[in-house]
Amino acid sequence: MSTGTAFLVREERGHWVGEVAAAVHAAGLRAVLVAPPLDEHERGELASVVDDVVAVEDVYDPDAVAAVIRAIDPAPAGVLTGSDGAIASTARVAELLGVARCPASVFELARNKFAVREVLAEAGLPGPRCTLITAEDEAAAVAERVGLPAVVKPVNGAASNLIRLVSTVDELAAAYRLLAERLPVSADPRYRRPLPGRDGSLLDPSTAFLVEGMLRGPEYALDVVVRDGVVEPVEILDKPLIDERKFELALSCPPQGLSGERAALVADTGAAAVRALGLDNTVAHVEVIDDETLGPTIVEVNAGRPAGSIMPLLAKLRTGIDVFAELVALGLGAPPPEREAPQLPIPLGMLILYASGSGRLEAIHGVEELSELPEVLNVITTVSPGQVLTDEQEIYVVNLVVAGFADHEELAALHAEAASMIKLELS
Repeated sequence: MSTGTAFLVREERGHWVGEVAAAVHAAGLRAVLVAPPLDEHERGELASVVDDVVAVEDVYDPDAVAAVIRAIDPAPAGVLTGSDGAIASTARVAELLGVARCPASVFELARNKFAVREVLAEAGLPGPRCTLITAEDEAAAVAERVGLPAVVKPVNGAASNLIRLVSTVDELAAAYRLLAERLPVSADPRYRRPLPGRDGSLLDPSTAFLVEGMLRGPEYALDVVVRDGVVEPVEILDKPLIDERKFELALSCPPQGLSGERAALVADTGAAAVRALGLDNTVAHVEVIDDETLGPTIVEVNAGRPAGSIMPLLAKLRTGIDVFAELVALGLGAPPPEREAPQLPIPLGMLILYASGSGRLEAIHGVEELSELPEVLNVITTVSPGQVLTDEQEIYVVNLVVAGFADHEELAALHAEAASMIKLELS
């Protein structure tokens, strides 16, 4: 008999745990975190967030995680995650425990960005020319097939890790060498796990990388809720400030200069992609570029989770839709959560500050001063002392909700001011 417990599977620290646990508690259930072994300090931090923490050596091993959960509760209310790298394995855990809401195979497919491109093309959705590169000496042939400039990325990557823009065959070959050197030794285990292809073959993500023709146009992000086959876009944000690493520095909503007709096309494209992939009873984060030739075109679909950082907070403030509460209800097979009235139906922006350099975080300075700026509504730090940071990945350090800016230029100036005020101590 179930003890009324929902289990949250986490690979690394993430602010989503607090959001999901709160929604689980609101549903009258216990929230138990399943995670790699934690030190006493982090366990203490989580004591007020979840009801218990259970250690598992390998959270990506569905059989091991299911066994641990089954020993605590033979009939759990649900198994949830917001950790990008654990979504497919957690879906398999849910299958093993009989509480799956969407097949694990769907999430496995969504992890393979090349397979996603194939599915979307078959569904009639526009996309850039793309192929896989599996050796440095393929650079010339790949460039001929895809065209230059092009984007090179891990086939199952996240957080803009090791994305490279290349304009020549030599740059493409150099990008291959870089990814082939870095990914096999990456701390992220997803790059060491073979990816299933659509034909049943296995792809090695540490030696095969996706190369896509570069899209040109404004970029947008939106979360969608999928309930019993019905896809509901939540809110569209634009991305007016992206650095040379492809890291997003600022987002705003509603998107400036986006007509209602164009917004509908962007939302429809996201919904069509989610349907084509077979996602159901879950949420997804979709990124779209309104290409000058192709029109709204999918950049990627992050299946099974909302956007990272505090993007869901902006959507909640503007629309009243809590995407994390929606994720929990869908994962539990519960009725849709009651939605609140929008709290701030005004233009809002999100600023993201990343680590400068790499090392173990000792302290963050300047947060209080930053919160006193008149445009700043909220400051959220999403890392803790002791955490190892690197400027090669999109590790959000400080996030801000801002208002009162007139345009993208003012938003960019505000980001520059905020970045100058935050100082990190790294060791």
